[in-house]
Amino acid sequence: MLASFINKKLVVSSLVLLSTVTLISCGSNNNSATANQDRVQTPAQTTTPAQGGTTQSREVDRMFLEMMVPHHQSANEMARIELQKGKNPEVKKLAQKIIDEQTREIQQMQTYYKQWYGTELPTMKTSGNMGNMQMSSQMGESMMMSMRQQDNMNQEMLNTLKNSPNVDQEFLRQMTRHHQMATMMAGMVVDSATHPETRKLAQSIVKSQNEEIAQMQQLLRQASAR
Repeated sequence: MLASFINKKLVVSSLVLLSTVTLISCGSNNNSATANQDRVQTPAQTTTPAQGGTTQSREVDRMFLEMMVPHHQSANEMARIELQKGKNPEVKKLAQKIIDEQTREIQQMQTYYKQWYGTELPTMKTSGNMGNMQMSSQMGESMMMSMRQQDNMNQEMLNTLKNSPNVDQEFLRQMTRHHQMATMMAGMVVDSATHPETRKLAQSIVKSQNEEIAQMQQLLRQASAR
């Protein structure tokens, strides 16, 4: 069961993130963000910050990009550990697939951010104490708390994987947790993001990572049966 892999840190981080999205989305005309992973819709047109939407609703797109890029980067770090130390060819193949997919999505998100906000996308690795992030005063504190918790959780996963005697199985466990968090984050913005590009990307993340979660669970079951 997926729930067996979710520890208290993941739950706390998820709740903080959810409250942040709810806070910055209030007052907008968008539907409430949900974690409905099966919903797929294609908005009719692109809305740029200059064309429409409230400042608060536009912050959903900015926050999503600023949090998802470092989350993807940490997934790539975990996948590289599997490629270096893992022994199971099927797990290593999955790790390479994750790197390929998430590297492409990182580049996509960086491009969107530059186009929409006129600056390079800041991350925890480049912004230090996150002082460079341009957030509204209403969301700033919750956003920074969410990002710190995400960074702490990602580092904990990396350390657990690096020190595991069975890298293949630990990679599957930790990446399942990691993907579950990403699908939750993406599910929250499927309906609330201003840009159709953000919504489409979020839908893609939910779909692809749910498929990989199912694959990893199957691989863990096979390993346990041996």
